[in-house]
Amino acid sequence: MDFLNKIYAWILKNYIKVLSFLLVIVLAYGIFLYFYFMAQKKDQEAGDLFLNFYNSYSTSDFNEQDYKTVIDEISQIDNASIYLAMLKSIYAAESVESNDLQKALTELSNAREILSSKGNEFNFLKEIIDLRMVNIFIDLEDLERASNILKNTFSTYQTNKLILQGDISAIEKKSDEAKQKYIEALERSENETQKNLINLKISTLTN
Repeated sequence: MDFLNKIYAWILKNYIKVLSFLLVIVLAYGIFLYFYFMAQKKDQEAGDLFLNFYNSYSTSDFNEQDYKTVIDEISQIDNASIYLAMLKSIYAAESVESNDLQKALTELSNAREILSSKGNEFNFLKEIIDLRMVNIFIDLEDLERASNILKNTFSTYQTNKLILQGDISAIEKKSDEAKQKYIEALERSENETQKNLINLKISTLTN
């Protein structure tokens, strides 16, 4: 009882400090919840805009004006939104179809810059962007830049990385190196179609 009485007496004596401390905790928690729910709301709004565009894109031809509109709308909500990276990736694919490889590289570079500020949960997207850039650099015969990107760490798409490294070695007439990369890719692959493609690549190598 003496201990409880001492605590009670201390609280009475220092109640202003106690109230101030509790108020700071409540205020900090309130600020945290505010920003958390605001971030959730922004992400939901950006996601809705992206899905509306994507649904329209998947059922009709690509509309550049619609693309620019949704880019602007999402940028106003969050200029580092993951959905901006996804949109730029879509535009890059359209640019490749139109044979505008430089524009495709610009869009993919912008997407990669956005993704660079994101956590590890988006590493698979970073890898996809990198692989697509490598393919474009190979098409442009810029094998040095393609190889430099493939020096990055790949976890989800390591097999694809090995295949592209094999492709580069094959173009450089380094058949032994190419074969080694293809064999490594073959050992890692769990996709039968991909395995058939790798075996075809191996069969076309010249000594």
